[in-house]
Amino acid sequence: MSNKVKVLMSTYNGQKYLREQLDSILRQEGVEVSLLIRDDGSQDGTIEILSEYAEKYPNIEIIEGANLGFAQSFMSLIYKANEYSDIDFFAFSDQDDVWLPGKLLSAVKMLGKIDKSQVKLYFSNTTAVDENLTPLFKTHMQSTLRLDKAASLVRYFILGCTMVFNKNLVEFVSKHKPVHQVLMHDLWIHQTCAFFGEIVYDDEPRILYRQHSSNAAGVGFSKMKRIKRLKKSFGSYERRHFRELNAKNILATYGSLLCNSDYVLISEVANYRDSFKSRIKLLSNKQFNMGTTLSNIALKTRIILGIL
Repeated sequence: MSNKVKVLMSTYNGQKYLREQLDSILRQEGVEVSLLIRDDGSQDGTIEILSEYAEKYPNIEIIEGANLGFAQSFMSLIYKANEYSDIDFFAFSDQDDVWLPGKLLSAVKMLGKIDKSQVKLYFSNTTAVDENLTPLFKTHMQSTLRLDKAASLVRYFILGCTMVFNKNLVEFVSKHKPVHQVLMHDLWIHQTCAFFGEIVYDDEPRILYRQHSSNAAGVGFSKMKRIKRLKKSFGSYERRHFRELNAKNILATYGSLLCNSDYVLISEVANYRDSFKSRIKLLSNKQFNMGTTLSNIALKTRIILGIL
């Protein structure tokens, strides 16, 4: 089993916490780690820090680019990763977390138990921490996690910073590039694996997931932060309809590869606003179970309001 892992990191004005994250990746145990880092047009000291590390460590490669936004920046890293024929496993990394030493080794071991010919994805639990790395809570309760296809269409819960995936997934996504721009790179990878591969979950927290005001995404830990995040989700058209738009993108990109039952399932989300009958059909489909009563109420409310 190969223990080579290439970490794909996108940075943007990340100078405050970047050194801690890089150090934690370079300290990974039991694997041969290298980093491919794309800077998304930083205007602070991020490039200087990256250049310093690249000069010191030959296993770090840097790409400087124009600002694309985090989702497109990470997608470009996926396509670049397809060029590395000697690497079997790849991992996404944010710029502001801290990885525990056994994160990548745990992923490689769990992924190695799956048929090598499959598209496969690993993700782990995390310990949410504040800006000073003070532990707050675990982000997942195993009893409410659902890794089925329907869950991938309506829930956004597999954090990109915990993802490790195999070369097959990189090749598959690079061969079938999304027809429309993806809204969230990690959700696209999650959904791709849900429909065409296998997903494994590690309930042990493997990273310290830092929560701060500059998070591109985050779990939030105060009532006010949760309210602000909910309010933000009602903002732009894309935020209000990202589940629907993702489903449409899956059909446009992978439609000819899907079995009939999967095509129908995805279409229920993609086309639920087409008619009152379509909305009722989605509301009554028990496959779209969010895991908790409160989450199910929130999902049904979004369907009724047409903001899925």
